[in-house]
Amino acid sequence: MIDIHNHILPGLDDGAKDIETTIEYLKLIQESGVKKLVFTPHYMPGFYESTHKAVSSIFKDIMKIKDDYAPDVHFYHSAEVYLNGENIIDDIIKENLFINNSQYVLVENNLNGFTEDLYQLLYQMTRKGMKPILAHPERYQEIKENPIKADDFLQRDVYLQINTGSILGGYGKQVQDTAFELIDRGWVHFLGSDCHCRSMVYDFPEAVDAIRHEFDNKMAELLSQTFPEKMLNNEHLPHFYMVRKETPKKKSFLEKMLDFFGE
Repeated sequence: MIDIHNHILPGLDDGAKDIETTIEYLKLIQESGVKKLVFTPHYMPGFYESTHKAVSSIFKDIMKIKDDYAPDVHFYHSAEVYLNGENIIDDIIKENLFINNSQYVLVENNLNGFTEDLYQLLYQMTRKGMKPILAHPERYQEIKENPIKADDFLQRDVYLQINTGSILGGYGKQVQDTAFELIDRGWVHFLGSDCHCRSMVYDFPEAVDAIRHEFDNKMAELLSQTFPEKMLNNEHLPHFYMVRKETPKKKSFLEKMLDFFGE
């Protein structure tokens, strides 16, 4: 299993506050069976200055103690980039906020309403060859109210990542229902814990089991292993990977009669 979204690095954002907290979560991750972990502190100029230099420095410190607490887990670092403002794309390039030096970038926006420049920024990113991954689409107000709007992002070559907490009902039933609907439509590509270290729980394996139970082993594997692995290797992923079969419409009595007389 591969977790591509969390806030476990200490002292960078609203996640882990200190190294002691990080260590406790590394122990949980080691026990969970997750084998690869992408640290993604918030990059939000004016609030969280998780620059490449700052993150790299802390990442090196974590690597020094890795074998003591999570010897079986491979670590990577990137960021969760808040898309807003004309300079943010330049920052992505300058600060190398790509995941594992790939073309993939984890991005987010305002949960209560998308900013006016969001779609233009996504367009500029894809034109430059970047592959944006929108974090937790199921939590955005516009998508909660109308899950079909998630299709707008796929049509714009944006990938989608849902949270484990959403699958398990941690954000409420509406978010949970939205998450399951997006998966059912084949619109989700990645699963992430979005762990902020606020309770001593790391629920990634439970969410994978829930997807396996609600759908099947194949879907659970795609979102937690196959697609994340390809992303880390900078391989191409399809935005649409599942054909949704519609239930055949039953003919009315009148339609059947018309068919009969038309023969």
